[in-house]
Amino acid sequence: MIEWLITEPNIVYLILVAGLWTAVTAAYVPGTGILELAALAALVLVILILQAMPVNWFAMLLLVVGVLSFLLIPFLNQRWARIAELGLVPQAVGGYFLFNGAPVSVLLIAVTIAVSIIYHRFALLPLLTRARQHNAVIDDNGQLVGAAGRVAKPFERAGRMYIGTVNVNAEQWTATSDKPLEAGDEIVVVERDGLQLEVQGIKHKHTVEED
Repeated sequence: MIEWLITEPNIVYLILVAGLWTAVTAAYVPGTGILELAALAALVLVILILQAMPVNWFAMLLLVVGVLSFLLIPFLNQRWARIAELGLVPQAVGGYFLFNGAPVSVLLIAVTIAVSIIYHRFALLPLLTRARQHNAVIDDNGQLVGAAGRVAKPFERAGRMYIGTVNVNAEQWTATSDKPLEAGDEIVVVERDGLQLEVQGIKHKHTVEED
């Protein structure tokens, strides 16, 4: 029974695709270590199994390149994501011709392609977007704290604080302050919490020179 399972083309195909997509997931969610180990274990298992099967290595290359094309997305702009999905074509072709004389089920290939699209669009891409936004906040904190700007819209009371809109680094931000500020007032950023700033007004000291 076990021997049949590990030499059944459909089962081996599923293990291979699962291992490759686990590797893709690890690239979108780096640093856990668990995904990387799971992908490595699945791929090592497949390599051992394939040694006893009539593998079409060109088809294997097509399948691997097709899936791993999604690895490029974390390093590129996300508008390339749809282009990367063209990699599903060689994944499908490579999967069908993966074994000489023992084609993988067309229905199984269609299901894995559909699941791959859904998983990439509705799971991996949102994860990547959140990770990039989080990194952007971390990267920009040091640049924004201490930056000067001006009030774009007057601050109004909101509970114990005042809230308004400021221009900092040529961008508009929602900001809070412990004192009311008027449009045109100069401010400095003292803290950032996600997409909201905490600011203080800048008071200029004027000296009068007497003759």
